[in-house]
Amino acid sequence: MSVTVKSLAAITVLLVLVAVPLISADNILFLQSLASKSHHIWNKQIFERLYDNGHNLTILSFEEEPSVPGKTFLMVRGLMDRVNAEYGEFEWDVTVEMSPIANVFFLYDFYERASRHLAQEEAIHRLLAYPRSFKFDLIIHDFTMGHFLLGFVDYFGNPPLVSVTAFNIPSHTPDLSDAPVHPSYMPHYASSFGSQMSIVERAKNTLYWTLDHVCRNYIYMTSEDRRVKQLFGPDAPSVKDVEKRSDIILVNGHFSMDYYQLLPPNVISVAGLHVSRSEEVPPIVKQFIARANKGAVLFSFGTNIQSEMLGPDVNKQILAAFRSMPEYGFIWKHGDPLSLGVVPPNVLVLKWVPQSAILANPRTKLFISHGGLLSTQEATWHGVPVVAVPFFVDQYANADKLVRAGVATKLLPKDVNEKTLKEAILRVVEDPSCRSKMKERSYHFKGQPDHPLDRAIFWIEKVLENKGLAYLRSPTLEMSVIQTYNLDLLGAVALAAFLFYVMLGKILGCLAPKTKKRKTKSKTT
Repeated sequence: MSVTVKSLAAITVLLVLVAVPLISADNILFLQSLASKSHHIWNKQIFERLYDNGHNLTILSFEEEPSVPGKTFLMVRGLMDRVNAEYGEFEWDVTVEMSPIANVFFLYDFYERASRHLAQEEAIHRLLAYPRSFKFDLIIHDFTMGHFLLGFVDYFGNPPLVSVTAFNIPSHTPDLSDAPVHPSYMPHYASSFGSQMSIVERAKNTLYWTLDHVCRNYIYMTSEDRRVKQLFGPDAPSVKDVEKRSDIILVNGHFSMDYYQLLPPNVISVAGLHVSRSEEVPPIVKQFIARANKGAVLFSFGTNIQSEMLGPDVNKQILAAFRSMPEYGFIWKHGDPLSLGVVPPNVLVLKWVPQSAILANPRTKLFISHGGLLSTQEATWHGVPVVAVPFFVDQYANADKLVRAGVATKLLPKDVNEKTLKEAILRVVEDPSCRSKMKERSYHFKGQPDHPLDRAIFWIEKVLENKGLAYLRSPTLEMSVIQTYNLDLLGAVALAAFLFYVMLGKILGCLAPKTKKRKTKSKTT
């Protein structure tokens, strides 16, 4: 009997020990907003680590993942297909270089279309079906776009808010954080300028920043506010007010790769948090790299651009360029390998490649990339020089940064052919300074006091532990422009000076006749 009692007691204690963490685990709502596989890869490193640390997560996701106890996915399927269908075949030619102004308009037009479709998704309405009393201890929002999702902050009782983005340090980061904008030395992402600009370039750069601000705050965010009121009711707060409640803002930028920029204490750089993710390298890839006489070249345009978008003729010329350099092994990520026909033995064509793992291999000599930020960071982390073929948005700026640093050459999509591609490849791989300069950039990028993913999790859990970190937020976020820039004080000083001038004039006006009268009297005497 005593044995049975002891056994029951032991089982009871064990159940309590197991149950307590489950009961006390924090509930986190992770609102992904951009239907991009690369952004999902970046965000996934964060929510997987939070899950491993014992937190319960509800995740709005665009990538198929199975829900498990403690990690629930609200799936949005085919969003990019519906958005791209709106552009049509002839409206968006990826080979045409965008001007900076067109780039800004394109991005906010894309955000507007994507948000409109996202607001209609079943996953959003499933989340709206949660009772308002459901307790989320923290909301994480990808503030790249989809700002109408911030309506869930007020809907769930205003838990602490953490904003994250894989899109470098977006131009609208100042709207969340009061980070200063200095167009005189901060190039806009759509420009091709460096931090040292001529007077004409500074004028253009100021125009791009101004246009971006107007498009976001007076067009795009106005539409997001309308969506919020449609979904959450007429009393829902403005998204521009809610985004300012962000306790911390995790950005994907780093001073070793980006231009100088002042950031407030709650804007925290976690660039590179995705680089060390675990990736399985198939045996065929390992063997192919080992066989390459002078090393391997990785050719990948990331997750949103496919090589076949360049057209069959350009693809044939790319293959011809690779064939003419048999001493190198080319690993080509291609969405439709069969369309290439028979490929030479020094070319391996795959629908998917473990990109970061291949770049980590010391026999990888070059990366032919679209200049996406995550790809650029992976190449920099592993010290691999680049041939950049940018298509849109920040890819032009990312490519220009690499070229300025002497670690890459740039080739526009419309200029890609057998001759130009071969010249670009040889220009980089045969120049030892390219690799040595990239190794130096790698040293500075990796030389961080802690791993960027550890830093991201530390700050997120600090927000959870303290139920917010309001002391990190700038006080100007709750002040008007007049108060922030002391315009009322300057106005008061100007008014006082004006009144003093008027009064002084009147006093002098009163004294002048008496003086004149005294002089006249003196002459008479």
